Amino acid sequence: ATVSVLYWTTRHNNMRTVAAVLLSMLAGLASAKPPHIFFVLVDDLGWGDVGFHRDPPSPDVITPNIDQLVEEGIDLDRHYVHMYCTPTRTSVQSGRLPVHVTTQLLNPEDPACGIPRNMTGIAEVMKKGGYATHLVGKWDAGMATPKHTPQGRGYDTSLGYFEHKNNFYTMEAMQTKCNGTYDLWDTDKPNPAMAKSGRYEEELFEERLASIVNGHNPAQPLFLFYTPHVAHCPLQVPPAYMAKFAALTNGTDETACSAQTPYVNPEGSPFSCRAQYHAMVNYLDGVLGNITTLLKSKGMWEDTLMVLSADNGGPLVLAESGSNNWPLRGSKYSPWEGGIRAAAFASGGFLPAAVKGTKQEGIIHIADWYATFAHLAGVDPTDKPAAESGLPPIDSINVWDLVSGVNATSPRTEIPVDGNTLVEGDYKLILGTAGYASWGGPHFPNSTSYLSPPESYNMDCNQGCLYNVVADPHETTDIAAANQDRVSSMKARLAVLKKSYWENSERGVDACPPNVTLPEGLCACWFAANKYGGFLGPYQEVTP
Repeated sequence: ATVSVLYWTTRHNNMRTVAAVLLSMLAGLASAKPPHIFFVLVDDLGWGDVGFHRDPPSPDVITPNIDQLVEEGIDLDRHYVHMYCTPTRTSVQSGRLPVHVTTQLLNPEDPACGIPRNMTGIAEVMKKGGYATHLVGKWDAGMATPKHTPQGRGYDTSLGYFEHKNNFYTMEAMQTKCNGTYDLWDTDKPNPAMAKSGRYEEELFEERLASIVNGHNPAQPLFLFYTPHVAHCPLQVPPAYMAKFAALTNGTDETACSAQTPYVNPEGSPFSCRAQYHAMVNYLDGVLGNITTLLKSKGMWEDTLMVLSADNGGPLVLAESGSNNWPLRGSKYSPWEGGIRAAAFASGGFLPAAVKGTKQEGIIHIADWYATFAHLAGVDPTDKPAAESGLPPIDSINVWDLVSGVNATSPRTEIPVDGNTLVEGDYKLILGTAGYASWGGPHFPNSTSYLSPPESYNMDCNQGCLYNVVADPHETTDIAAANQDRVSSMKARLAVLKKSYWENSERGVDACPPNVTLPEGLCACWFAANKYGGFLGPYQEVTP
């Protein structure tokens, strides 16, 4: 009886201690100041195009600021995105997996491009938590109505472009049906003076970022979303950067990227595609160094959570890019790890000291930052307007306990990537024919890459290819034959998940005058020419 009483007393006291600790943690969370959040979504950044993924180092991959931020933060080793840009961007802004918002690569002059009108954007959520919200850079999440623009999605200010790409020096839209138009939107209108300045676009973006930080009152939490044009084509970069990197790749480079890059810079630097690409990433590295230094000088860095992610893997298409996903397999546009496993990290003084300098191998999808940031802001992320409109709910899962080190395992266990691909725990199932089924090599692209272009390699996965992407992240060994039970169970799970897939197909009503007859999708072109001075902008729910 004495032993029983002692056991009960000890257990009771332990429970009281645990309860006290939990109450203390909850009280701390309740009184804690929400962090400033600096999110960076890098366009077409390859896995192997950052120094922290290069061991041994590569002489033409120079990212000292990024590498230092990783050293002081967390390497997010299994951070997943979609295999191309628009679905990733709609995913992070809406909190949905791409299969529940869009997996299409549409241009913004198509009303179905991006996020449907009545889904709530992450900036709208953060504003409920008292945040100042700003976006700088590429949008690529729709522009049909003012509601589809960054301002309509909750950003107090924005400076950027709507299309997949524009010219870095002239801001001319480069992937559009609206030929001869320009693409630079400043919150609620075009900015012709800035577009016609002839200055490098990323320089303009850096100036706006600095202006936002300099003008911000640190007492208010800041949500700053930076979506650089770097390192998407056209592969344009200022002459000084080009000269430095051309010397590093001299004699080993190639020029195929000239197919989608009209010129390297107005000064006429010769084409050298790997050098152009790595020079652009190095330019971005400098921007990030400058902005993080500015946050420190304002006394904001210790209260900042910074997250950086690529929007997809680097394109191994020689005509398009000079990127490299080595040693991962595959490319942008493919379901291989090189297409969907993003170079990513978290940093900043808000991170607990215990997780700084670590690698996190739990699964995170870019959609998960929606609920995670909402949690840090003290806001319920539930999207009630979407529910009222019959739209899919958010898929986002709060991963703060994983990131902050409270839990060692991720709350996310699966990612349905598309109709043929499922990531489940340590495993990935691929069905159908998987393109870009090759590896770039440590110094890709180079002068002999044209002899064996990655886009020429396909993998027959019609019976199902299975990879353990934890034990074999480079996807060298298909283990399907020895694991048919797992293949069958993952096929069955994918079939169930596909029943909930949903694509944005909203058409809206074009606002062009009734006497103007245009093919579908070209009302945006009429508005550019007749309302916005040659610039792309909203073309529904606006006055001609």
